[in-house]
Amino acid sequence: MNSSNLPDIPEGDDLVLQIEQFKMGLVSIATGGDFENDEYRRLRKLVLSIPESEKLIPRFLKLCRTVDDFWGFIKGQSATYAERREFLSKEINPILEFVEYEVGEGSLEFKRNYEEIEVIGNGGYGLVYLYKHKLLGLPFAVKVFAPVFHEGGEKELERFFQEARMLFSLNHPSIIRIYDAGLIGKRPFIRMEYFDGLNLNEILSKHGILSAEQSLVMIKSIVDGLNHAHEDVGIIHRDLKPSNIMASRPSQFKIIDFGLGIFIENELHSRLTTTGETVISGYYNAPELVENPKLIDKRSDIYSVGAIWFTMLTGQPPAGTSLISKLKEIVDLKPKYINCISKCLNSINLRYNNCKELMSDLNNLEEKL
Repeated sequence: MNSSNLPDIPEGDDLVLQIEQFKMGLVSIATGGDFENDEYRRLRKLVLSIPESEKLIPRFLKLCRTVDDFWGFIKGQSATYAERREFLSKEINPILEFVEYEVGEGSLEFKRNYEEIEVIGNGGYGLVYLYKHKLLGLPFAVKVFAPVFHEGGEKELERFFQEARMLFSLNHPSIIRIYDAGLIGKRPFIRMEYFDGLNLNEILSKHGILSAEQSLVMIKSIVDGLNHAHEDVGIIHRDLKPSNIMASRPSQFKIIDFGLGIFIENELHSRLTTTGETVISGYYNAPELVENPKLIDKRSDIYSVGAIWFTMLTGQPPAGTSLISKLKEIVDLKPKYINCISKCLNSINLRYNNCKELMSDLNNLEEKL
């Protein structure tokens, strides 16, 4: 898609602003307010006509032709106003991000050297595109982030690039390489290595749980990469989860999404203050990080390693008080193996202090399998 293919809109109007207006109208309907049916139909038609956005259009928008249709849908979708606002943000924001990216300052300049192939990811922090360099013929992944600079302005934008600068020092076979960073409109982007594989969620869904031996191989690779990030570069991930672990044959594993601290803090803070939720990213964030989103501690990543490891073996994230009993149900899991996972998931002061300590126990486990 390019800006010349965008649908015609009334002179003086802006497509991004009209989509924002449509989102506000949907929120108004969903929370007991008003939105003119003619305006709903006009803006719905506008959104549905955006070229190459088919994958991003939520199903309800295709089906709900009138305000009454939408009101009937949203009542059944969510019970509370807060849940409805959150749902609509999740559904409409990717469309806003896509359009703003396409027409944003810097986008056309970027595309002089790169050919856009497709959207390959739609995560909480923005869209991921697959690009091919026109001269080199090489593939790259480009993540275009959602803006997070509403209150902090230039100060938060500056901090983002300070953190991004550190990413260029990451050089490890278990971490996706970063090649470039910049702005498209108000949206930061990072150009990085394209890794053709599946994330851990996809692997578990497609192949089922892993054996003790298989999961140990993956965990050792992850911990080795984390040790490099923690000790050699000084970066804590803080959002490790199955979707951030990529794998491909033969035994290649990659950690993605380092350096998103500002997004993680804003998301955690927003959820805690507006919805009362106590977890994010499923059950993979350490409890102390949820309590204090600005905390930077190696041990928080180690908790996430334990939670991912538990999921590999059981098919579900750790929750409740019966974690050890669930692990003991796995026939080929020896007590020392269980103790290692348990120590990752302990309260912060009883956890492994660093990845070097954890790796020592992992090497010992490998000898005993």
